[in-house]
Amino acid sequence: MALHAEGDIDGAFALAQSAIDAAPEFAEAHSYLGSTLITRKGRFAEGLDALAQAEGAAPDDATLQYTLGWCCEFVAHRISRRPQPGLDPEELYQRAEAHLRRCLELNPDAKIRDDAKDLLASIIKEDVE
Repeated sequence: MALHAEGDIDGAFALAQSAIDAAPEFAEAHSYLGSTLITRKGRFAEGLDALAQAEGAAPDDATLQYTLGWCCEFVAHRISRRPQPGLDPEELYQRAEAHLRRCLELNPDAKIRDDAKDLLASIIKEDVE
């Protein structure tokens, strides 16, 4: 994360990949790779696959569920404007909703909870309590 904060995205990406090579169940590294592939590299399908690997390693991590929801919503929004083969925006919005609801079930800290509620409300077009 220090490399990422310094703007060395490629270095951070390579380090995360090395961490996964050394510890294949390292959920945070998979999560970083997935979100970076999606938001920085526009490689949506690969990023979603990496996030699925992270979820497999840590299915009850509220922050990861939030990241999955946010990334699914991000990809859905992008591909609704510029379609990509194999990716369906409606399916991704449904996945985003499910991940955000799961995040809230897992009782995240206040910041993640508030962000998840806001994003979920924007997806389902109603207030979330």
